[in-house]
Amino acid sequence: MFLPAGKVDGVEGIMAAYASALNNVSLAGPTLFGQVINTAARIAGQSLSYDRSKYFVLLIITDGVLKDLQETKDALVRASDLPLSILIVGVGGADFTQMEILDADNGRRLESSTDWVATRDIVQFVPMREVH
Repeated sequence: MFLPAGKVDGVEGIMAAYASALNNVSLAGPTLFGQVINTAARIAGQSLSYDRSKYFVLLIITDGVLKDLQETKDALVRASDLPLSILIVGVGGADFTQMEILDADNGRRLESSTDWVATRDIVQFVPMREVH
């Protein structure tokens, strides 16, 4: 179910938004996450001033290798104290080693190019080829 301002309600809403997006976009490279993460972080950060009960989830479905790994890491570190989690779903046969780095499930938190350390791991990476 779609809500005002591009918001969706529940898994059904996510799936409907995804189906709609596929009909309205053309998929192409390069794979760049930094800007979209910065935008999601800005929205999550702005919400803190008027409603601290909101939590945001950014779903990224990708079939490519990142071309902006450091910018993405920097964006994730900056966003790590916001009410935001990011689910990255890898589709296809690409090398998703970078996504595993972003996920930080190895116990080491991400570090930015300015040596800031993420306050928490906000990324969960799921390779679809391992889900079946």
